[in-house]
Amino acid sequence: MKEAYQPHDTFFHLVFSREENARDLLRNALPKSIFERLDLSVLEISKESYADRWLGTHQSDILIRTRYRTKPILVYILIEHKSYPYRWTVLKLLAYMVRIWEKLLAQNQRMKVLPPIIPMIFYHGSRRWTFPLDFSSYVELPEGFKAFVPDFRTILFNLQDLRDEDFQGADLFQASVRTFKYAFKRMRPYLGAILYHASAFPFDEEKRSFLEGLLKYILQVGQDIEPRHVEEELGKGGRAQAGEVYMTIAEQLRAEGKAEGKAEGQILAKQQDIKHLLEKKFGFVDEATRQRIAGCKEIGKLEQAIVQVLDAESIDQILEILE
Repeated sequence: MKEAYQPHDTFFHLVFSREENARDLLRNALPKSIFERLDLSVLEISKESYADRWLGTHQSDILIRTRYRTKPILVYILIEHKSYPYRWTVLKLLAYMVRIWEKLLAQNQRMKVLPPIIPMIFYHGSRRWTFPLDFSSYVELPEGFKAFVPDFRTILFNLQDLRDEDFQGADLFQASVRTFKYAFKRMRPYLGAILYHASAFPFDEEKRSFLEGLLKYILQVGQDIEPRHVEEELGKGGRAQAGEVYMTIAEQLRAEGKAEGKAEGQILAKQQDIKHLLEKKFGFVDEATRQRIAGCKEIGKLEQAIVQVLDAESIDQILEILE
């Protein structure tokens, strides 16, 4: 299930299913020497996912097909939808890259060589990324063993390392990456700039749909955003059309009970994440453990427990955090 991170996943795919946004992402993330040699008139965004379902609450992915000069090239992007980095993301990337190549071979058994894949991590968490980006750093290498270990280096597109003014791209891209950047932080000081970029274009049905998705995402995940804040910002500058879109979204959220129940939903989602991670690491989780997890209503403790699951030696260590 994806309760906690479904808004992140849904909005990311809404943003980067648009070719112009995918191009802007490549422009901002790839080395200039590579980007300038891409033939972006040939660009396809795959609708398939290669990520493990059990990590669905924390990760999603997209695969972009394009050409480097005249040769096919793939850019595989793994998106980290959590506030802290995951140690084994680079290992998961390797597994997903192999899956992509295996599928290509299954589709074309006459293939003699594989197309290169540029692996990328899209990280918008609030905590600093401290893990290595080259795969060999995760393997203990006695002298003489280097030749037997696969090695590659991934690109880290870390929004927290970039200033807002460093983002290059059209208004929709600008609004989107700023929204992702502050999804786990205080968004209120940046809401005006986000909504300025989000409503600075002539409206058509497609862009109206995008703005609906953006506003819904902001209201769902913005920790310090209330509906009145959005109304105030949209009231500036005579953005009447954007205001109309907001009113539609606000009514939808009220009908679904999401605006008022945001905190309760976040607690429930984090409880589900802990149960899922404990099951993955330790196997069966009994009813008593589930009840103790459900009894914790403090966001801080739940987030700390999620971080500690990977290193915990027993379920009791996690339950102690939740007391």
